[in-house]
Amino acid sequence: MNHRLARSGRFAMAAVFTLVLAACGGGGSTSAPAGSAPGGGTTPPSTGSGGTAPGTGVTPPPTFGGGTSGTGAPIVSAGAMVKGSVIVNGLRFDDTAAVIGDDRTRTAAQLANGMVVRVRGRSDDNVNGVAERVEVENEIRATIQLTPSTVNNTQSFVAGGVTVIVDSQTVYANVSGFAGLAQGTRVEVHGLRDGNGNLRATRVEAVGAADGIDELRGAVSGLNGAASQFTLNGSITVSYAGATFSPAGTTAAALTNGLVVEVRGALAGNVFTATQVDVEDLEDSALGAKENEKTEYEGFVTDYAGSTTFKIAGRAVQIGASTRFVGGTVADLANNVKVEAEGVTVGGVLVASKIEFKQTRVLLHGLASTVSTGAGTVTVLGQIVTVNAQTRLDTRGTSGSSLGDLVAGTDCVEVRAYLDGTTLTAEEVKEPSSCSRELVQARVVAENETTFTLTFLNNLSASLGGAGTQFRNTAGQSISRAEFFAAVVPASGSNVGTLVKVKGTTLSSVEEAELQN
Repeated sequence: MNHRLARSGRFAMAAVFTLVLAACGGGGSTSAPAGSAPGGGTTPPSTGSGGTAPGTGVTPPPTFGGGTSGTGAPIVSAGAMVKGSVIVNGLRFDDTAAVIGDDRTRTAAQLANGMVVRVRGRSDDNVNGVAERVEVENEIRATIQLTPSTVNNTQSFVAGGVTVIVDSQTVYANVSGFAGLAQGTRVEVHGLRDGNGNLRATRVEAVGAADGIDELRGAVSGLNGAASQFTLNGSITVSYAGATFSPAGTTAAALTNGLVVEVRGALAGNVFTATQVDVEDLEDSALGAKENEKTEYEGFVTDYAGSTTFKIAGRAVQIGASTRFVGGTVADLANNVKVEAEGVTVGGVLVASKIEFKQTRVLLHGLASTVSTGAGTVTVLGQIVTVNAQTRLDTRGTSGSSLGDLVAGTDCVEVRAYLDGTTLTAEEVKEPSSCSRELVQARVVAENETTFTLTFLNNLSASLGGAGTQFRNTAGQSISRAEFFAAVVPASGSNVGTLVKVKGTTLSSVEEAELQN
């Protein structure tokens, strides 16, 4: 649980941004065949670009191939989908004439909530588009290796050597939720990898022998060409002596450590006998974003160290002075934070015009009134915050950091968290050196312009009526109290509410209030 965060430079962003970082390739599954269609999903979740191909002598296909050209500007969008036809990153694609790339030969009608897909299509308004091709990108099809468990407020299981983490947004199919999973259950899992190599599942479907052969995706390590073997996911030995390589013309000579591949065949224990090995960069070249094309990726931030570049699903992203942050600020960027990056691809890098945080962001700073190591919770400003196995802890402990280092009623904490359903889940808990101020950054659920009061979360209120209170807009410019309250829209229906940051010696007498994007 103690993934300590090195915080130096995290909040300082350079004024001049450079454009240098090579992109890494990612998933895809275009090969032929097997099996019957899956069952449908349940509740949908709330809400790549291929890199340079390795030296194989094979020229990636120059054209997309199949589907309809549609109208509008070309766009590549990757992430977890919602049905209707295919909605990815908020853009609704008409998939009527789309080519569906999937080894289970699913049709457009059989695509379902929570599946991770990559779409190449066209759109003029970034609201509606026409899909030319939809590639289904599941990460695992294999049996669960160990009994699923709940540890440190985290539900997880292991399949194909990968730790799969589920949450309230995971869609289940053909199984009655997490409780219905067991060791030996064969599953197809869709999800997004985090910085620790875990798979955050967006969809878990129980499948039978007729629903496609075993399948794993990952980066090659421990390559042993003489033995025709390599390792995937840290513990799975892949034997490829009898395997066919794709796309056409690719051979085992293309394999290098770090190369992302997808293997199909049979998994027995920790040995995977591959009948097919897909080199992902070449398989996906037709779906990768081309120079200056609109590109959208959803995933967890990795390789971030307070700089201007990071990765999402192994694909390079660059932010700059003009990047707009939605649902949070640049200070919320950290490894394992789930975002959508939107922009254009330049030199294999997504130059982001917008970074949207996919989970409702909350920042709390105040006295830790209660601490429960047994329940894995800390209460701050009256809000119960859950700490789990993914939470980064920096509690100034003498031998590492743990929740047990905090003294209730004495220590102050700064919590960066997100709402998982109705649960406030911490991504980071740190113990600052000072507790001189209380601070909240969250979406407004109610306001009272007569008493100058804002309400956040679970009846957490702040009073903005003091004569010396300073008000600022999203650009940090000073505005009047009337202008501030006129801009605040409380959450209601589909409206998520205005994101606001307030701080003061106490929340009963706020000194500064600022609108956030």
